[in-house]
Amino acid sequence: MESLSAVVLDGGHGSHARLPTKTISMVQMLLLNAVVCGIEIVACAGFTYIPPMLLKAGYSEENVGFLLGMGPLFGFLLVPIIGRASDRCYSPFGRRRPFIVALAIMLVFSLYLIPFGEYFASLVVGVSALSKKIGFISLTVGVVLLDFTTQASLTPCEALLNDASKDSEQNEKIFTVYSLMISSGGILGYALTAIDWTSTPLGEYFGGQEATIFSVLIIVFTSMLSATLMVAKEVPLSMVPVDISTISSTNHHSVPKQVIAHESGYESSGNSSEEGLPFSEQGILRGSRGRGYSESVDLRLRPLKRYCSLVTSYCFTKSRFLNNLVTCLRWLGRQLLPQQLVQLFKVPLVLKMLALADYCAWTAIMGFNIYYTDYVGQVVYGGNPNAPPMSVEGRAYDEGVRVASWGLLLHCICSAVFSFFIERLTESYGYKTTFSLGMVSFVFSMMGMVLIRHIYFVNLMAAVTGFAYSTITTIPFMLVSKYHADKKIYFADLPPALLCDTERGIGSDIAVLDWSYFLSQVIMTAAMGTIVHITGTIVSYMVTAGAMGILSIYYIGKIIENEQQARRCITSKSNQHIRFL
Repeated sequence: MESLSAVVLDGGHGSHARLPTKTISMVQMLLLNAVVCGIEIVACAGFTYIPPMLLKAGYSEENVGFLLGMGPLFGFLLVPIIGRASDRCYSPFGRRRPFIVALAIMLVFSLYLIPFGEYFASLVVGVSALSKKIGFISLTVGVVLLDFTTQASLTPCEALLNDASKDSEQNEKIFTVYSLMISSGGILGYALTAIDWTSTPLGEYFGGQEATIFSVLIIVFTSMLSATLMVAKEVPLSMVPVDISTISSTNHHSVPKQVIAHESGYESSGNSSEEGLPFSEQGILRGSRGRGYSESVDLRLRPLKRYCSLVTSYCFTKSRFLNNLVTCLRWLGRQLLPQQLVQLFKVPLVLKMLALADYCAWTAIMGFNIYYTDYVGQVVYGGNPNAPPMSVEGRAYDEGVRVASWGLLLHCICSAVFSFFIERLTESYGYKTTFSLGMVSFVFSMMGMVLIRHIYFVNLMAAVTGFAYSTITTIPFMLVSKYHADKKIYFADLPPALLCDTERGIGSDIAVLDWSYFLSQVIMTAAMGTIVHITGTIVSYMVTAGAMGILSIYYIGKIIENEQQARRCITSKSNQHIRFL
């Protein structure tokens, strides 16, 4: 794939700075987003069957809710660290792909654990009470792991898309395709669950609906992951900036200073970092890179080598394994965790305001997505989930859940359709106006569901919410990419040391948005039970979602979308800080 070189020329007098151009075809954009589509297929199809599987395994409804909240909680704690680590990754495989592959392996492992844990245990210990217990534990671990990986995997995928389109005119388009692929994944995921696999040859081979679904998901996800990995051609992140002024002085030439940028770990289409230099100095530059790199690494590793030698000598006199383990943990605790935690809370003002609006919008949409089928089953159809299966109320509830699934399918279809127009809407009306229109349509949809409880109208309102979903999966990432393209302006309130790309890369900033996404799930699932208990009605599901939608509209109005707003906002904050002091 042709890509923009990760080079910044700080040209002095006589500098010939020429940035190469790059284009990404629509086919390449679709393939780059293939893994995102696969993740959404797994999430939609898998979690359609997981709650019934947990109830059949013996979990109560209260424990099911608690278990389904564990994945977002782990994501809330770990995803910011994953995003920052991907910015600082010097793997030969690239920056984002190692994390995508690692999380994908855990995802596939969870897809095996959930339906086949008891089967694999029976092969080892035989069919017994122990194998059933191991199967129960495998189901529990698999559900939490699947919930975590399907959400955490999106962070490096989103950063990869930004790297692929960095400094090009296709940044907004690639995130529009991202929203389209997420919606398409939801459509395909719900379509897979609508098929009766038990009557097919695959169903007979795997032995049941759930086992067949999860086996198909493994094949589909692995295929889409492979497509993305083949197209995403990253190169290792350059470790040390190169100052050619010293080289130039020895050769009596006036050569502009070059700095190899840290941000774009994406493959270059040529040796653009050496463009504008004489041929002889290009050779000098290539040789100096290796020497400068090795000398810098030696200087950085010298204290570590001295420390490791002391640890080694000590381990020979004591228990080698135990002392080595303790020393490593203590070293990691001092060197890694404090710095990580400090950096996570150093968020620029523009990103804080975007994350707050993103959190309110996601809380509203999650309130709809999670509880919509239960709302239709109980309020629209008058069913009762705790009634006997063959009773009138029990059958009414099951019928309501089944029909409500069509509303979620229409929601995904409309989101996919609206995603085609997001880029044009943002160009015509701006980011804030488009985002606000999406959430306004969402609020009116929630009001319509509460006031008119006819199933056709309710499903129609569910379809309209697709507009809000397409905006929230597109516009925040467009804004983050815009902020990151000019950090000196948008991140002016941060210390200069944090503006370099390895200290604050796009992965860290995208992780902030994902942080708000996870927090919305954790708080919504934790608070909704209490809200329903206080109000005494299931209608509070949609009322709460609508109220959070109104709050999101207020905070969307405070989002920074251009340089003038950023300067004005940061200056106002600085003046307030001075008055306070």
